[in-house]
Amino acid sequence: MARAYLKINVEPGEEREVVKKITAMENVLEANLTSGEQDIIALIQASNYEELMRFVVTKLRAVEGISRTITNLILD
Repeated sequence: MARAYLKINVEPGEEREVVKKITAMENVLEANLTSGEQDIIALIQASNYEELMRFVVTKLRAVEGISRTITNLILD
């Protein structure tokens, strides 16, 4: 199983709507509003790292309101 923390920046005022949209996605285990450099931190998983990255690039980044993501793969 591949997992990662995703740091997400969103357009101003879109934070709660983006959290709702991404928590409904199958690969998202949890998503929380945060303070600091990112607006949202999400825990995501997939069967392998290739599938995980495909999900991030093709589905998650396509969510309206998301302006930037940083993916931190969980190694252990």
